[in-house]
Amino acid sequence: MTKKKILVLGNGISINDIDFSRLDSSIQTFGVNRIWLKHYPTYFFFHDFDILDELEHQHVHRSKLVSNSVCYSSDWINQYNRSTPHWLRKYPRKNRRNFPDSVTTGLSILGGSILSGKISDYIFYMAGITLKWSDPSHFWKVDEYNSLNSNNKEWYDIRFQKMFQNFRNLKSYGYNMISVTPDSMLNKLMRRENISNLYKT
Repeated sequence: MTKKKILVLGNGISINDIDFSRLDSSIQTFGVNRIWLKHYPTYFFFHDFDILDELEHQHVHRSKLVSNSVCYSSDWINQYNRSTPHWLRKYPRKNRRNFPDSVTTGLSILGGSILSGKISDYIFYMAGITLKWSDPSHFWKVDEYNSLNSNNKEWYDIRFQKMFQNFRNLKSYGYNMISVTPDSMLNKLMRRENISNLYKT
């Protein structure tokens, strides 16, 4: 049986190097947070209140996301008495002890509640996920290059360590993952391939 391929899109700056028009038509995409500035994925996940507030006012982008993507979040979105908007599906987090980063939380819900078939039927390709501090830190900040203080870097380093452990957990749960992110910490955990392998031939 041919495994289904899902391109997982973080928000690192290498996202700007992906030519989405060249992706093979068989590949589904999963994206988080502000990925909608670059691509409307098959599956869209977030649980960041800033993203929710943006999309509540970005009517055109929200409409395109709702039309093109399965939009969902976790029960984290209801913190501080925030209600779930009508256009968003909500699922309980599978592993509440894990650090609630968007990529691994969203993938856990995707594999457990949304995708059809077994998780072993899929291969997940990780893009835009370095788990390393850099400035600019996100693909939409390349024109806003500002060196941030060391405290911010230290905060990110702790976050990345927790995220790396979450990816270890996903691997132990049977997720077949391949990195297509250059110079990523994930390359120590999973095989590395070029993003061009996912382009049309």
